[in-house]
Amino acid sequence: MSKSLEKITQIISSSSISPADQNDLLIFLPILPDEVLNDLCNVFEKNSSLIKDFNDNFKARLDILINGRDKWDKLIAQEEEMLDNEEKEIF
Repeated sequence: MSKSLEKITQIISSSSISPADQNDLLIFLPILPDEVLNDLCNVFEKNSSLIKDFNDNFKARLDILINGRDKWDKLIAQEEEMLDNEEKEIF
């Protein structure tokens, strides 16, 4: 297991999201490249509340994959708004 994957596993395991959601993320995250995992670690360490946002977004994407693309535009609009808000807070 890469150091980035170990680190993000620890971060998510100590987060406030439900154990089921933690498990779902920890099953998905190993497919991401190490540099993405490292970036996520840095973001989550700076603002741990973003773990919940990331998880909510992840679940919404899964729902779209399972239940169809009709929700796609709404999700993208929500993501753009969230990113704009977070960017303002970070910078």
